[in-house]
Amino acid sequence: MGTNTVNTLRDERPQALSSNLSGDGLQQACDALAQAANALLAVASAIAPKDVSCLAPKFPAVPVVDPVTVGEAVSEFLRAKARAGRSDRYLRALRVSLTSFTRGRFHKRLGDVTIYDLEQWIDANKWSLRTQAGYLSDVRVMFNFAMRRGLCASNPAAGVELPEYDEKLPCVHTPAQVRTALEFAREFDLNICRALALRYFAGIRSIECDRSGEVNIKPNHFEVTAANAKQTRSRRRRLIEIQPNLRAWLALGGTIDFGNGGHRWRWFREALRTKRELDMPDNVTRHTFVSYHVAHFGDVKRTAAESGHTEEILFSTYRELNCADGSLITPELAKEFWS
Repeated sequence: MGTNTVNTLRDERPQALSSNLSGDGLQQACDALAQAANALLAVASAIAPKDVSCLAPKFPAVPVVDPVTVGEAVSEFLRAKARAGRSDRYLRALRVSLTSFTRGRFHKRLGDVTIYDLEQWIDANKWSLRTQAGYLSDVRVMFNFAMRRGLCASNPAAGVELPEYDEKLPCVHTPAQVRTALEFAREFDLNICRALALRYFAGIRSIECDRSGEVNIKPNHFEVTAANAKQTRSRRRRLIEIQPNLRAWLALGGTIDFGNGGHRWRWFREALRTKRELDMPDNVTRHTFVSYHVAHFGDVKRTAAESGHTEEILFSTYRELNCADGSLITPELAKEFWS
């Protein structure tokens, strides 16, 4: 129908323009032009798309940033980490660093936090360089979470330089120190002694020990289920062979089913320090297990499998060649440890 109308207009247009443009002729020409314009509008309406939104240029959608406060963002972040099954120890550490960050800015809009605010927060506290780096890392993670949720448009913590500091060398107890710790634990709390023996001679993490129970102690091995393992990408079930010395300590009794013994462990470490002059740094039992296991059995793959990490992490993080007193970890010293 549009084609016929156009042809009709093509035929009529010369006739209308060739007419006498005075008097009635001029009126006829005007009428003819009006009819032609109306016909063109009808044709355009017939061929035009009904939905013209397809003709609009396409731009990426800009996320809407909600005006949340720092306190609201931190609360949502902690809830999300708890829902994800992160350990109580990790959540407690996050609460400490983020509570410090929110102090004095709890009701401030998250999007109004600047690099200057963060630098001022760090400079106002007399923290060690290690603590500064840890706290800033926690705040960075929180802001990245907030960006993914559309709570803020940028991460000011990414613009703050992390302080550099010297990593402390991993601490490995000598066989004599291990004996001192276990014998003191036997007098202090038999349950602590049982768990400590598993940490020293099975290399399980503290969080894995807290999550496990007597049901995980099998006749010949200790089972770390995937659910009880540390939250990592390579989280999987593993079996750790129970060596004769561990079997002997387990035979003393006690139970590892005593719940979250955070306070009891702290009291034990403090008593061990004051009464036996022996410090127990974080992860010392795991570093001790890995170092002596490699030195005694000479099978790096086996040590890595029972420890629950890669060979690369074993050498870069856990294995040491010297004890806390500087003595070299030799096969002879490792034999003493496993006896």
